[in-house]
Amino acid sequence: MNKLAIIILVVIFLVIVSGIFAYFLFQEREVSIMQFSMEEEIKTKLADFSEVNQEFDFLAQIPIEFEAEYMPQLSAINVYNPSSSENNNIEKSQLYITYFKANNFLTLRTVDITRADKISVNGRDAILYEITKKLEVPGFLGQPKWRNFIHKALDIRVSNSNPSIFYSFAYRPSLSEKMFNDFINSIEFK
Repeated sequence: MNKLAIIILVVIFLVIVSGIFAYFLFQEREVSIMQFSMEEEIKTKLADFSEVNQEFDFLAQIPIEFEAEYMPQLSAINVYNPSSSENNNIEKSQLYITYFKANNFLTLRTVDITRADKISVNGRDAILYEITKKLEVPGFLGQPKWRNFIHKALDIRVSNSNPSIFYSFAYRPSLSEKMFNDFINSIEFK
């Protein structure tokens, strides 16, 4: 046999072996796979925010490891995770809660609103905002750094009277939307 015939036979042999290998490698087969939920069950506790500061007259479920503190210089409540690696409670912040009294929903002139969705929360009017601090505005002093970047905040109108109390719930972008929604859905206004 000449060299050309041997090379052709070797190539044919390799193609056949590769084909058989590929057949078994890429063959569809039934494989039993156990599926686990990506969202593990979060243990919660009932937090009475009026015990943190009387202006925040509501209760809500928060993850059991979270804590809440009042920030008098900003009239805000910081809900933080003490086990986070940041250096202080404000940087460990997961939720940042403020309130205001007004006749209508208000927005700050220091932020750009990239989205505003009117919704209802427990029968109350609310607006879910996606906001970003304007570039020309200095960083928000005394607030978590994540508040200086794109994040979401939900404003809830407590009553239909004028003026009404509005609570604003901003949440850390890395906090899961499900965890935030579970918190919001658990709110009980007093």
